Formats: sequence, C-alpha cells, structure tokens
Amino acid sequence: MKIKRVRIENFCCLRSLDVSFDSITSLIGPTGVGKSTVLRALDWFFNGEKGGNLSEEDVHSASETKRIRVEVEFDGLTASDRAALGHYAPEGVESLSIWRTWENGEDRITGKALAYPPFEQVRQGTGNKEKTDAYKTLREHDPALGLPNVRSWDAAEAEMRTWEAANRARLTEAEVEGTHFFGFAGQGLLGKLIDFVFISADLRAYEETDDNKSSVVGRILEHAVDRSEAEARFTTIDEDAQTARAKVHDEIYGPVLATLSDALSREVGQFTTGRRIVVTPTAQVPKRARTAFEVNIRDGVVLTHVRRQGHGFQRALIIAALRYLSECRRPESGQRSLCLAIEEPELFQHPAQTAVFAQALRSLVESGGDQTQVMYATHSPVFIDPSDYQQVRRLYRAVGGDHPEVYLRALTEQTLHQSLDGLVSAQSIARRGTTRYVRNLAEALFADVAVVVEGPTDESILIGFAERQGLRLGAKGICVMNAEGKDNMILCHAILTAFGVRCHLVFDADTGPKNYAEAEKLEEAQRLAEAQKLAKPQTVDGARKRAEKKARSIRDSTDKNTKILCYLGAPAETKPTTSSGTTHTVFADDLETYLSENWPSWGARCRELVRQRIGYVEGKHVPTYAEAARTAGGGEPRVLHALLENVRSLAARPAPRP
Repeated sequence: MKIKRVRIENFCCLRSLDVSFDSITSLIGPTGVGKSTVLRALDWFFNGEKGGNLSEEDVHSASETKRIRVEVEFDGLTASDRAALGHYAPEGVESLSIWRTWENGEDRITGKALAYPPFEQVRQGTGNKEKTDAYKTLREHDPALGLPNVRSWDAAEAEMRTWEAANRARLTEAEVEGTHFFGFAGQGLLGKLIDFVFISADLRAYEETDDNKSSVVGRILEHAVDRSEAEARFTTIDEDAQTARAKVHDEIYGPVLATLSDALSREVGQFTTGRRIVVTPTAQVPKRARTAFEVNIRDGVVLTHVRRQGHGFQRALIIAALRYLSECRRPESGQRSLCLAIEEPELFQHPAQTAVFAQALRSLVESGGDQTQVMYATHSPVFIDPSDYQQVRRLYRAVGGDHPEVYLRALTEQTLHQSLDGLVSAQSIARRGTTRYVRNLAEALFADVAVVVEGPTDESILIGFAERQGLRLGAKGICVMNAEGKDNMILCHAILTAFGVRCHLVFDADTGPKNYAEAEKLEEAQRLAEAQKLAKPQTVDGARKRAEKKARSIRDSTDKNTKILCYLGAPAETKPTTSSGTTHTVFADDLETYLSENWPSWGARCRELVRQRIGYVEGKHVPTYAEAARTAGGGEPRVLHALLENVRSLAARPAPRP
C-alpha cells in the first residue's frame, strides 16, 4: 500500500493543495513556500497525537471555519492489505481514501468504504444502546434483509458486515467513521500497514537513536531484534526470585508474625468470638524495566554519545539508519510499507556526500520494490533526476492579496506529449535521453528564469558579459542553461515552462552570410575540381561531398529555425536576422561570428589571453571566452545588452499561476 495523493485544506500556509506522489517525489520551490508543510501535514495525519498537535494558529488565515483536513488516497493495495482493511478495500476497489479532520479541537478519522446505506444510518448512533435499538428497528421494518436477533451492538455490527459481504451489488460508497485506523491509544490498523517516518531539518540524530517505537532506531530494533527469548528468560528469573523472596519471608517473618497474630487474636477475642487475626508479609514484586539499547560512536579508543557528534555526522547517521531500516524490512507477504519523508536531505553535507545521499535514497526505492516510498523537500538539484521530471512537484506562492495562496505544478509524460505534438517525436520524449544528459536542467528547475543556450561557449560568454555589467544572475533568480545542442532546446523549454520557469531561448540560426559564403566556396571548389581534366576521381568526389554536406547543414538549420520560431509563436523565418525579443535571441550565423564582427576587442582579448600563456588555448575554449567577455575593451555589442534587458524584464514578471 502506497500514498497516491494528498489533499490538504487550511493547514498552516496551505489553504487548498492537491499533491500526487510517485515512488520518489521531489518537492521544490522557494524558501517558505510550503514544501515542508506538505510533509508535516502527512506527519500529523499518520503520527500526530489525538488533539494534541494542532491549535487554531495552525488554521489558514483565510479559512472561514476552524477546520484542518488532510485526506490521503492510497493505491497499490496488496492481498494482505485488503484482508486487514476488510470492507474498506474489497476486491475490485483499486484505491482507498482516508482523511483526518481537526475542527475546533475535535480530532476524527474518516474513511470511504462500500456500505449498505440503511446500515450506515444505524452506525451513526451516539451510543451502543442507541445503535442496537436502531438495528432492531431496521430488522423489524425490513424483514426481507434476513437479519437475526442480537443482544449486543458488537453482534449487530458483525451481522451487518456479513450481510454486506454477501450483497456487494447493493452497496454504495459512504463515509465511515474509523478511529480504529489509527488507534490513538496505541498502534492502529493503518500504522500496521504503512510506516511513515518523518525526518525534519531540525532533527538531531540523538533524538532518533533512542530506543522507542517512534524513533528510527526503535523501528530498526523492532524488525532486527527478537526480544521474545530474552523476555522468556527474564520471566523465569522473576518467578525464581519471587519464590526466593517467599522463602525468606517464611523463615524470617513467619515465627514473629505467627506470635503477633496469636496475640492480636486473643485481644480481639475479648470483644468478639469465632474470628482470628492473621498477619502475613506482602511480597513486593519489582516492575521489570524493558531492555533498552543505546547508540554510541567509537572513534579510535574514545566512545562518545551521538549528541556529541557534529551536525554532518548526525545527519549521515540518520540517512544510514533509514537505509538499513529499509534493508531489514525487505518486502514479504503481509509486511507493511515504508514511507520516508525527509526535509532538506542535503543539510550539513558537503557536495560529494550529498550525491551519495541522493543515490542512497533512490536505491531504497529500487531495493524495496513496491513497498518503499521516498519523498523530500529540497533546495539541491542533486536530488533531482531530470530524466524523471514526472517525480518533481514545484510549489509557488501567489503574489498579492491579504492571504497567501500556494499552488503546485507537476508534469506528466502525456501532458508533455500534447504540448510538443508535431515538434518533438514521441520516441524522443519516451526515451528521455535528452533530459538525462542535459546536466544543468535540474538546476534550472529551481530558477525563476532560464536562459536556454545551445552549448557551453554560449553559456560562458553570457555569464561573463552579465558579470561585466555587474549583474549577478543567480541573485535575480536567473540561470543560464546549456541544452547540449539545438535539437534539445524545445524539449527543455517545454519541461521548464510546465514547471513555471520562464524561458528565453538563445540560438544560432546558422543561415547567415558567413554560412552561405562558405557554401558558395565549397560549390566553387567542386566546379573547379570537375573542370580540371587531370583531377583525381577521389578529389572530385571529396569536393562534391563537402559541398553537399554544407548544403544539407543549411537546409537542416532552416528547418530547425522554423520549428523553434513556430513553437515560440514568432514569425516562421527560415533565415532569421540577428535580433533579441521577449521570447528569444537569435544570431544570423552564430554568436562567435556576431562578436567578431561587432565587438572586435573581444576577439583581440581572446588572442591576448592565449599569448599570455596563462592556461588558455586557441579555438573554442570556455574559460577564454568567459574571461574575454568579462574584460575585453569597449564597444559592447547592442544585441547582448538587449538580451540581458529582455531577460531581466522576464524575471520581473510574477510567476504564472497553474
């Protein structure tokens, strides 16, 4: 059984939010938008004490009532889940919905089940006697039901369940009170089917290494340590000790108490007859404490408590414990599912360790089959797999108004197919190769605006030029993203905009004067080779192939230009001129050609850096291009200024609502 969807009403900053969940779910978005609140709402749903965790301060400010509701829909029901849930999840029902409601201090659990409506009216009585009387009344008024006479409510409920199991066709979906789902006095039915573990950002490892039922270590010990044999031996020891105590009482206290009993009996005998006083010792049986386990850290010869370790080590210990918890709970028939909810898993970790954590969390799901789920609220792109964009949920806070509103964006493969119909092949979307190898697509998902470029040299030039203007793009929520090729730009743009990231495309048309001049030169070389009677056949063939290759390249570029411009809603030009607009910037040939013609000092600075021999090389070299864009002389190109202004204007706009 796994979490399929969560609907949250009036919980803290979340007025109304619907979140779907996968085997791995990444919650991203700006600080304070409500990512952690989603996880905390689930933690209250599964682990919150009855009535003791919430107050009116937790109700959303715009709520007309003092009511908080968290509804969780489950799917992936196994045979053992159905057996435990009974009429809540009979065969043929693929999902189960349960909600927890807090209203004016009252806390209740409700579930959806198939039930016979007249029986549900009986069950809504306020007490067992009232419900039993309602059952008898229904039995008398509708003898066709064949309900037997009963003496107690438990018997009446059992008879109604038996009738419902035999008359499935007459049942309808109904809301059923079911506090036994959680069993606030102990572990309830739902807790036996799914184990929800929440690791908050402020949690310290020593809080999770205590041996109790709610801690990670306590859960590990529950599955890894069998206490039954030890408990049986302790029971024997207690019984032997009790026998020994009785013997000591008889030997030491026995004679004295017998004399005392006789004396008191004689005294009482002066006032009444036929009665004796008997004084005996009462053996005080000490209450045996449950065996507890303690976690310490050995570093060389030094043994210290976990609380004395650094934050980074404590966080690593928590993740390691969670991983082991999943390993020692490998799926078996009837075993409950494990759901790990982690707030900022990257906290206190250096980059290399963060990558290890991300892989470890994914491996939990892979090794746990359908029995393990992982969800986390993160600010790190390391925990985002661009090829699994369907696992990402990005939250937004609406701007303006008296009360904050939070919205969510997600993307399914079907939606992506629809948005790219006729532009990107279904095969390209399905294989996810493009998104897998666009390394900084994950980082762009965290930005407000993404400047999508073709390659690393374009990226370095734009970043260097922005720094030259004193513009820190990251501080404005802007990132420059290398799409790893012109073919990938539309797909990356579609994914980013689906998550509310505003995009500006920067691409080379490759159809300007330079490219056509090169094509003409190759055609002329082919004609000369063919005109020379003494030319070798392979020379003629090589000249022809080079000319044809260049012609194909230009035709391919015109097709790509048309496709990109149509996608952006711009005029479909096959040979666009150099310009910068709201949605895109295009260079007639390429960015380097434009800079060479319109910013000569940039090219001169590149050559100067090479001559200085400070680690720069000739040709397309990312550090050389970036440094030249930062430090070249005046005469800055107009189009690059226009590009930055268009991007800054895009960043100033509010995020579009879903």
